[in-house]
Amino acid sequence: MRAKDKVVIVTGGTSGIGCAAAILFAQEGAKVAIVGRRESKGEEAVKKILRSGEGIFVRADVSKEDEVQAMVSRVLRAYGRVDILFNNAGINPDSARKPVTELLESDWNQVMGVNVKGIFLTSKYVIPEMIRNGGGTIVNTSSIVGSIAQRNRAVYAASKGAVVQLTKAMALDYAPFHVRVNCICPAVVETEMAVPFLESARKDQKIWDCIICRHPIGRIGTPEEVAQAVLFLASDESSWITGTVLMVDGGYTAQ
Repeated sequence: MRAKDKVVIVTGGTSGIGCAAAILFAQEGAKVAIVGRRESKGEEAVKKILRSGEGIFVRADVSKEDEVQAMVSRVLRAYGRVDILFNNAGINPDSARKPVTELLESDWNQVMGVNVKGIFLTSKYVIPEMIRNGGGTIVNTSSIVGSIAQRNRAVYAASKGAVVQLTKAMALDYAPFHVRVNCICPAVVETEMAVPFLESARKDQKIWDCIICRHPIGRIGTPEEVAQAVLFLASDESSWITGTVLMVDGGYTAQ
């Protein structure tokens, strides 16, 4: 088992990539704390984890410092340590899918608050615990949009680009303390967040074909496939890897 007896925090773990990763960690022997804002979704996700292993749900908004502090304290009370942190919480609301001249400041603050500040805050309170225990691993979720821009995605692209650079900076700062930090950059994945976009695209064969053709592997990804990449970066199999940006994109960015 690649995560046996490890304690894992998964933010944004109530659905999609986060939930798939949480289940996989549990199957690999970890104790998993799912973090999210929706209690009903969190409890549903924990039930899936309990079929394979051990887990809890902790409600928290990762953009709020007091809630992040309370979440980390809750995990420490339950399991006594944190070995792996998967910073997966992220948003891409319809209201923010605009060029900068049309964006509201509130949309900018909301996206940056969750996608970037959330990683900062959670890492801020987890890393000291990892150092006390001799080290740990962090995986952050960026996106292909953090490296290649798309139209009408100004703030989302900015947030995901920031995640890439934050990952590299954290990797350098904490390598001496045996804390590794990497990030994944998925392309289009069949997640709950992507459902409205995918449903609309499937209604127009030309649009759907265009989406598929941008993925040379010939299809979009699944949360379970991305979860395997997360597990690799979090496990000892990647013990000499830190500061890496891993494209999990079906070949999208190779073109």
